[in-house]
Amino acid sequence: MPFGDRLRDLRMRKGQSLQQVAYAIGASKAHVWELESNRSKNPSLDLLQKLAHHYNTSVSYLIEEGDTARAADFVRRNSDKLSVLSEAELDIVERTQKSGGR
Repeated sequence: MPFGDRLRDLRMRKGQSLQQVAYAIGASKAHVWELESNRSKNPSLDLLQKLAHHYNTSVSYLIEEGDTARAADFVRRNSDKLSVLSEAELDIVERTQKSGGR
């Protein structure tokens, strides 16, 4: 998923407007829109850190693409369910992931 799409998805999940995010991270609404629409492709590290903090995620998640990002997204969406699993159940999940779900 492209960076901007990931930002938009996080904002929508949080139920916030562009203006609310802009205010929270100290940027302009226009700049947040440019990031979400993939028009601005080189955000500063400082801005990435502010976005990651605002969305309670990591900078690496914001800029990752491919399977790693999908896995991180799955864990974030299901953290409440995963936190109650026993060690044995977590081992099963890890083995399933390593075998590709087979």
